[in-house]
Amino acid sequence: MPRILSFTPPWLSRPSPGYQVFKPPDQNTQLDLEDPNCYAHISNRPQEYLGPKRTVAHKGTQIFVAVDNEIRWSDLCMLKDDWEDLQQQRSSRKKSESPSNGNFRILRVPVGETIRQLSISPNGKFLAVATSHTLKVAVLPDSSHLGQKNMSPLKLKAYTIGPTTHVLSQTPIASVLWHPCGAEGNCIATVTVDAVVRLWELNVENRWSFDSPTTAIDLRKLSAAQSQQDDVSPYRMNENRGFSAYAIDMEVASASFGGTGSATESAWNSMTLWIAMTEGDVYALCPLLPSKWRPSPTQLPFLTQIAVLKSNTLSPDEPISQEDLQQQNDQYEWISNLDSQDPLLLANGEFSYPIEIYNCPRNPGTIPRLQGPFELLAGPEEQDLEVSDIYIIAAKIDAKDVMSGEEDGSESSLIFETGLSATVVCLSTSSGMVHICLDIDGVEAQWLPRKPLKNRESSLPPQLVMLEALDTLPVTTVTEEEWPSFSSDPASPYSFFLTHHAGVYYFSLEPWLSRLEEELKSPNTAGAEFRLGLFIDGCNTLREQIIDFGITRPLEMGTSADACIMVQDSDLGYFLLTTSDGQPQAATLDMPTHFDAVSPFEDKFDSSDSPFQIIGPARSAYEPPRIFWTPTQLSNYVDKGTPSRYRKKGPEVRLSAATLGFMTGAHRLLSQETHNLGVAIADLFRRCERLLDDLTDQVKRTNEVANRTEQIVGADRDGYHSGDEADKENENVTGNDALENRLQAAKERQERLLARHQELSKRLRRIGGPRLSDLEKEYVREVKKLAGSVLEPEEEEDRDGENEGSGEMTGLELWQRHREVQRLARELVHRAKEMATEEREQGGNDAQEEEEGGFSIPGELRRKKVAQVMGLLERESALVDAAQARLERLTLGVGG
Repeated sequence: MPRILSFTPPWLSRPSPGYQVFKPPDQNTQLDLEDPNCYAHISNRPQEYLGPKRTVAHKGTQIFVAVDNEIRWSDLCMLKDDWEDLQQQRSSRKKSESPSNGNFRILRVPVGETIRQLSISPNGKFLAVATSHTLKVAVLPDSSHLGQKNMSPLKLKAYTIGPTTHVLSQTPIASVLWHPCGAEGNCIATVTVDAVVRLWELNVENRWSFDSPTTAIDLRKLSAAQSQQDDVSPYRMNENRGFSAYAIDMEVASASFGGTGSATESAWNSMTLWIAMTEGDVYALCPLLPSKWRPSPTQLPFLTQIAVLKSNTLSPDEPISQEDLQQQNDQYEWISNLDSQDPLLLANGEFSYPIEIYNCPRNPGTIPRLQGPFELLAGPEEQDLEVSDIYIIAAKIDAKDVMSGEEDGSESSLIFETGLSATVVCLSTSSGMVHICLDIDGVEAQWLPRKPLKNRESSLPPQLVMLEALDTLPVTTVTEEEWPSFSSDPASPYSFFLTHHAGVYYFSLEPWLSRLEEELKSPNTAGAEFRLGLFIDGCNTLREQIIDFGITRPLEMGTSADACIMVQDSDLGYFLLTTSDGQPQAATLDMPTHFDAVSPFEDKFDSSDSPFQIIGPARSAYEPPRIFWTPTQLSNYVDKGTPSRYRKKGPEVRLSAATLGFMTGAHRLLSQETHNLGVAIADLFRRCERLLDDLTDQVKRTNEVANRTEQIVGADRDGYHSGDEADKENENVTGNDALENRLQAAKERQERLLARHQELSKRLRRIGGPRLSDLEKEYVREVKKLAGSVLEPEEEEDRDGENEGSGEMTGLELWQRHREVQRLARELVHRAKEMATEEREQGGNDAQEEEEGGFSIPGELRRKKVAQVMGLLERESALVDAAQARLERLTLGVGG
């Protein structure tokens, strides 16, 4: 877990100018007694909305904050610098004027409802502004234009997305996503609650691109479609929809793309859209691409490799279903169409490679097949899920196989070595549970058949292996309006954050990544199911709470927290930012260190347990709730909410129905305000008690450090005086002098030890001789090598007759050659003796053999040959003896 350095900085706390960026506007609207929501507006309760809340977006250090229907822009570094300048001016007692708008700029976008989601396009040119039902896209000006000294409101050029589609009379918007493979970062996807997916390819020069989507798919129709001939387009406005069996089960909670378009991801991930339903079902659409898209540097090579491998492994002898065969043929046709295209090159800056733009193939189809619902392999007690959000971690690719033919300086050098070769699917529920699932098989491109299949075989549904379920909320604090949301971590793809009304939690999957990857890559499948079960039982995902909002205040005030954002900057550091109850909540974290696995022998030392640690762990500063400074609405209720005939200041009060209604309304108002005040005061009282406990702990830590300091400097030596004259002479020595004396004694002892070490080194050098130089060490290695080739090893036994008949001695060591020569000599001597015996026995028959025409070797010639062999043998023996004697002398010289 990244260590928490500090919590909300003072330049974002009240009453600093940075706090004004997040402060909601004052509500001074006129009240209507006939309105049933009158008292809800009085008590500052938001309208009922059940869905994601992402009202804080960032572009570098620039932040965009949505407050009600207003968008505010500011820069975190600018807020910090202005606050520091303001503090310096106050310390120097100079007059300083704080800007009234809190150093932020209002960006005017015509939005009539409360803004629920903000999202910035990948190229940073567009800002998506979504309410519960509508969506607008604003063109962002340059940051230099936004950061001018003139902080007057700026009207942005905005376009309405789907003026007849995303309206109040239609279903709400569940997710607004920018497509990671958009040609110029201008493709946005909208997913509504009624399971309709739309792709919009925005073009500022073409207004029709904002009115009509390029792709529109009704998932309920697509789930029942049998071929591409079926109509899967969404229903038009005021069209009779009829009955659908999927009306309840396919209610979308959230959606997310499977990747970010990075070169480290698997090819199918960035073009896969994952959809999570509120009932717990998970679906996938692949490939979902715009008409013009931009692949990553490794995407096309990986797709080509997949097509080639599948075509080579396809064997007519192996049985394969008609559906799988059609899927492989469709993928091969789709990838071949991509390879045959000539991409359009777009400039990407002066020092960057141009961007390659491809057209999405029209064959085998433009509408992908709906894959799912995925079967969760978990216990029956974990099957019922009320999903609120989904987060996908893309599988990594094997860069060595894909980019094997590329140069060393290509994009393949940027591939991360660590990672998981399977997709991780994370689901959050309304009860605060986080389910971590694994897609081992992976999602690949699938299309509907061109014609309905007659004998279609029923295939098994895809599966998700549930690895772990982590809880973040107590059961007693769960509310119906809870909607936990995920946020990505820019430091690592395998860590993320979860935000809900209780706080912000950090999750990291890195403790078990390497172990699971080794199991997935292992070719040994025997016992894999057993090992996977052990791994699931021992899965230890890192889970820590970063920020604690306090459970009582959001529950009583009826507010929820925004999904957090992470900003990495050299000035700000690793900065986490979110809002709760209209107030900024932040934390500065230490950059996390990534690891492959957690060692069981890992050092568990905690700096907070150190006896020298005076300051305890980081603690968030107290942020008073808004109820403390929010003026009462009673006077507003009396002045604007009461008819004129009841505004009498006289002491007479008549008992009537109108008076009863007036007093009842005032009681509702005052009871709500006093209740909120009581909750806030109770929280303040608990914090004061905790502050006393922290102060007591700080005093204890300070005393411990003070005692240790006194022991070090020698200030406690008075208790050890024995009354000697030496002690009496040292009574006037101060603590600093005692410390200097101890330091001087340590230095003298170190000098004595060093002198002794040098003396011992000299004696050892005299005994063992001088140290060998590098050349001498190299000479010793050559001698040892020569000894290995000349001297026969002691453990080698004499094996006569081995390699018999082999006259070739090339490549043998010298001692082996000597042994071979001795063996040949013994054989020759033995044969010579046998031939001499035969010659004596057959000496009388030589004349007869010559007359009969036979052939024989003269005895004199035989004796000469034997003498020659014996001479060669003696020469070889003398040579070996001389080499052995010289080697023994060299060995003795080196050892001495």
